[in-house]
Amino acid sequence: MTNIRLRGLAWGHRRATGPLAPLTAAFQKSRPDVEIDWMVRPLSDFEHQPIRDIASQNDLLIVDHPFSGDVAAAHAFVALDEAMPDLLGPQADALYVGPSLPSYRFAGHVWAAPIDAATPHAVARMDLLERVGESLPKSWEETVALGRRLRAKGLYLATPVPTPHAFATVAGLMANMGKPINTDPAGACEFDRDAMAEALDAHDEVLALSHPDTLRWNSIDLHEAMVMRDDVAFAPCVYGYATYAEADMRARLTFSDFCGVRAPYEAGSMLGGTGLAVSASSKHREAALAFVRFALSREAQDRIIPEHHGQPALVTSWEDPANDARFNGFYSGVRRSMETAWIRPRRAGYIHFQAAAGAALERYCAREISRNQVIDQMADAARKTFAQAAA
Repeated sequence: MTNIRLRGLAWGHRRATGPLAPLTAAFQKSRPDVEIDWMVRPLSDFEHQPIRDIASQNDLLIVDHPFSGDVAAAHAFVALDEAMPDLLGPQADALYVGPSLPSYRFAGHVWAAPIDAATPHAVARMDLLERVGESLPKSWEETVALGRRLRAKGLYLATPVPTPHAFATVAGLMANMGKPINTDPAGACEFDRDAMAEALDAHDEVLALSHPDTLRWNSIDLHEAMVMRDDVAFAPCVYGYATYAEADMRARLTFSDFCGVRAPYEAGSMLGGTGLAVSASSKHREAALAFVRFALSREAQDRIIPEHHGQPALVTSWEDPANDARFNGFYSGVRRSMETAWIRPRRAGYIHFQAAAGAALERYCAREISRNQVIDQMADAARKTFAQAAA
């Protein structure tokens, strides 16, 4: 038998890499003719290389949905709704938690299969909160009040800042207010300046009560810090990593819904997660599609992925009591945030705008530029980025 060798590209955290070997091994029980070599790189690296070039070098790719516009423009991936309409057609949205599947549907096709579901929400060290007689806040206002009480007791809030995390928080707050950044690919990438200013003010309140190192923490850094040190008790909005609630952690984290500024407070966080795509240039398309189908199976999503530190996307996986217990109530704790998450713009070039906006927000958080300057710079980045993408 001549083996088929696929090349796969994944991102580097145990939430992503942990399930890959067992998924591949389980798939090979029915397809011993297929081998998959997985390479790992940060998701941020996709910003610096055209999606067509990345696709030409791989058969399988784990990506996130804001790349959908670039993928559609470049015809870089296989349209998965055509390849497996039973699992990824319009009627299949309800199989996956929140807008996980719709987030990959752009320009008439589904460009990746949701295998990982995530959105920003709150994370806590419940032992620290209970030690000082506190409970989980439900809103931004309650979070700020909690932060003031925590500071009087030597504890901190936290909010991640490095790109794109401050941007994710501010954009999520704007969506929670009912004034999100425009997502219509046929219109300008515009935003309400007053809503942006209000979101920045809210972010400032939490930042002022956060640990000084939060200026350097991305979402993974923040989770690591909350596990390893005992002075950071609560973060109201951060891309969650359920694996930090597993039993092998020094201190198991607890996850709860996004703390917005308007009711319903859990609504509007900036949807994350990842999807599994097949390169349009793959010479082994049938084998690659077979692996995608397996990765969407109940066996893969309900058992293999969560049992190996992953964060699956099927509703059945999220409603499984054993999975919820394994991750210290993660799935039940943030489900409302997942169901009401905001899908960010996916037009071609969007990821470059997000990078520029995130960098401007980093400078603002470090007080290198003013509030008016950061709003101006973000608006300018939108105009320039999408003018270039349209050229």
